Amino acid sequence: MKRETKNMLVLMVVAVMAAGAAWSAQPVDETYPVVSDATIEMESLAGKLVFQGWGQAAVEVKGVLGDGVERIDIEEDEDGLYIEVVWDEDFHGRQQTDTDLTIMIPTNASLDVETVSASISVEGVFGEVELETVSGAVVISGSPSTLDVENVSGKISVENAPPGTNLESVSGQIEIQSASGRFDAENVSGSIVIRGGSLAGADIETVSGNITCHAVPGMDGDVDMETMSGTIELMVDAGASASYDLNTFSGGINNEIGPEPRRTSKYTPGKELSFNTGPGGPRISLSSFSGTIKLMTR
Repeated sequence: MKRETKNMLVLMVVAVMAAGAAWSAQPVDETYPVVSDATIEMESLAGKLVFQGWGQAAVEVKGVLGDGVERIDIEEDEDGLYIEVVWDEDFHGRQQTDTDLTIMIPTNASLDVETVSASISVEGVFGEVELETVSGAVVISGSPSTLDVENVSGKISVENAPPGTNLESVSGQIEIQSASGRFDAENVSGSIVIRGGSLAGADIETVSGNITCHAVPGMDGDVDMETMSGTIELMVDAGASASYDLNTFSGGINNEIGPEPRRTSKYTPGKELSFNTGPGGPRISLSSFSGTIKLMTR
């Protein structure tokens, strides 16, 4: 996170004890005035972080600081606030903590959060949201203006993915209830599931994870889905105009809306299928090296 600090307000929440001593949980209840479209940045090693939008031009930090926390540092500038939960050096590498914070921020604020194992929940925030974690679960409710999430092994759950959403993971599942507009996602071994909505272009990739997309492609924007060994399942409108290009090296192709696939070569088990369902429309490309491709109608 990059920031320019003007004034620094340091809240000493837990007194520093002797080396090796246990840290006792301490309550936090602080409020800071900010502009309604402020940028709120936060860093924390572990714990539970809940961000909720509210109709006040202020940030409220409330909850409990648990084992391993020395203090909270809060830096205030003209753009917003930077909040850092500072941990004791001896705590690094441990995963469990009872730190639990609820941070109320203006609904139109932007949010930028970095953690290692902390879980992150965001609800009712309409500004830009950017989250980065290693193993913490991420849950997004509401409709941020933009959404960018990077996770390694934690699950990413999004209620409404706005246009321009970008989600990245290594082994954690990515699950979207509804997507709209342009949508990009990348995973290695975790699955990607989009349960509904309408896409205006998409680029979705995995290595071994399955891709399930029930968000129907619209008339604008090409759709590319690619995996090495996972399956691809895409739901489309049967009567909508589009050009399709499906191919797999050793997997199968199940097509509900058009012709049967053909062998790519008499010497290999691969199959391919290219066809149009009317003039114009998006280009839809589905590719799997060894997994099955399913093209379904709703």
